[in-house]
Amino acid sequence: MRKTVLGFARTIHVLGLAAALGGPLVSTSSYAQAALAPSQASPETTSSINPRGAAREAATPTRIVAVEWRIKKGQENEFLEYWSTRATIPDRSGLVAEFLNRVESQEQFPWMVWEFNESWTTFINIGIWREGADFQQQIGRFIDNSRPPLAFEADRRRRVFMAPERWRIGNTPLLTADHPVVR
Repeated sequence: MRKTVLGFARTIHVLGLAAALGGPLVSTSSYAQAALAPSQASPETTSSINPRGAAREAATPTRIVAVEWRIKKGQENEFLEYWSTRATIPDRSGLVAEFLNRVESQEQFPWMVWEFNESWTTFINIGIWREGADFQQQIGRFIDNSRPPLAFEADRRRRVFMAPERWRIGNTPLLTADHPVVR
């Protein structure tokens, strides 16, 4: 069976979110098959072999956005409440998944080499979107970088928008339900 490509399952697996967050799960390979069934897959979204035997480049419209939130110490709960109840996505039809993550301890995981400022608490938000236009319609068009940080932010958040270049789809299940306090 040809694997469809979404470029997100390995990202989630590497972050260890499925195991760390607990809750209802679904197989990522089943999700990938359902999300982009072969009848819907175009040549741009599936891998194939050309007549000479070399793998043709595969592409996917899937996009991943990462946001680094820099939260004032002692105001983490205010931020979590804001993210969970006010920073909502009314139309999730193009959203594959979104995960707000607290950064683990570098003392516990010394192999981490990403440097963080100890004067604030860092949260990393990972959003996986069916395609860039979905993100732009639901979120991107509202982003105004000239706005000042919110009261609980120690510094401006940073964002990066990514196009999967290569991917792996694993057999580890993916979460299927929102966290209990998220709207």
